[in-house]
This record gives sequence, structure tokens and C-alpha cells, in this order.
Amino acid sequence: MTRLRILATAALAVALLAGTTACAQVSEVLNPSTGEELVGTTWSGTDSDGDEWGIEFQQGGGVGLTFNDGVYDDDSDVWKVENGTIVIGIAFDTGIATLTGPYTRDATTIELEGEQDEFTWTLTLEKD
Repeated sequence: MTRLRILATAALAVALLAGTTACAQVSEVLNPSTGEELVGTTWSGTDSDGDEWGIEFQQGGGVGLTFNDGVYDDDSDVWKVENGTIVIGIAFDTGIATLTGPYTRDATTIELEGEQDEFTWTLTLEKD
């Protein structure tokens, strides 16, 4: 009887975990994030070219940026979340860099693909 109880408890735990995960995914589809939970948070990471990034998501779609050793807060740096995709635009002296990737409201990492003119790179940001 004890063995049956242990197996039943384990099966229930697995079912609850699967159900909770499915609910979170359904919630994101039915009520997709607008990114408001990002406001005031900072994220950092190193891109595939070895550059160090820090992003602060500001109210109204602004971005505070640290890039390598520089700190920038330019009004032309912007972000938005739509339909499960985050887009970040950064104005460098050499042109606009666009970073795009999937986003859900409970993310602690964001996988981005960067593009500026003919240059591309990847960037993984982790929540600070």
C-alpha cells in the first residue's frame, strides 16, 4: 500500500507541475505581455562579439544603456513588446542597432538577435 501511495503522490506532483506550466503558457497567449513589468528593471550580458551590454528599461519606452565602458541615456534609444516579441533600438554613431527576440512576462533571460547594417550578432541578457 505504501508503494502505491508513493507512486500516486509522484504522479500527482508531475501532473500539477505540467498543469501549472501549461497554464502559464495559456495565460501568455490569452493575455500577452505589453512589457510594463520590465519598467525599472536592468539586464546585462555579453554578446557574441564580446561586447558587454547593460539595459535599463525605462517608463515610456526609453532605454538606459551601458555598452562596454560607456554609459548612455539617449532619447532615441527605445524598446517595445508586441505579440510576444521584444524590440530594442539603439542609436550608435554608426547607425541604428536593432535587437529582437521572444519575450514572456516571467522571463529571467532574453535571447536577442542584433543587427546593424550588414553586421549581426546574438546577445543573451539576464535580469540583474
